[in-house]
Amino acid sequence: MNLKQNVQRRLRGHAGETDVNLTAVMNIFLILIPFLLLTATFVRIAVLELTLPSLDRAGRQTTVQKAESTVLNILRIKETELQLNSPGLKFDMINKLQDDYNWPELSQQLQRIKTKYPESEDIIISPVGTIRYETIIVVMDQCRDAGFPNISISG
Repeated sequence: MNLKQNVQRRLRGHAGETDVNLTAVMNIFLILIPFLLLTATFVRIAVLELTLPSLDRAGRQTTVQKAESTVLNILRIKETELQLNSPGLKFDMINKLQDDYNWPELSQQLQRIKTKYPESEDIIISPVGTIRYETIIVVMDQCRDAGFPNISISG
């Protein structure tokens, strides 16, 4: 009878004071966090400086002053061709080759603009909505290599 009373006392006494066992949860986190850190893919993001249109008044005043000294170069990217427009120069369409655009032809046309307007550093790229992001990046690289570091995207 002594044993039975002892067990009943222990059961009654511990019924309201149960502790939560956190050991299993801590073990999961101890294994999960290093595993996630080891398997995480760290992405290197290259920063591309772009000039986007601004709505402030100061931006409008500076663009009015710069408009007199800059040359407006526009490069349109379409599904089957590239079209380059610059004042005073006539360019043929750069037709798309089998799978990719004719990048050497684009580079030659950009060099023609640079030889006629050596102070010009601005170009506006106007892609169609279905153009792949990688294509826009290649066009931006071609423009930078030709001496046009100030790239704006419109469209």
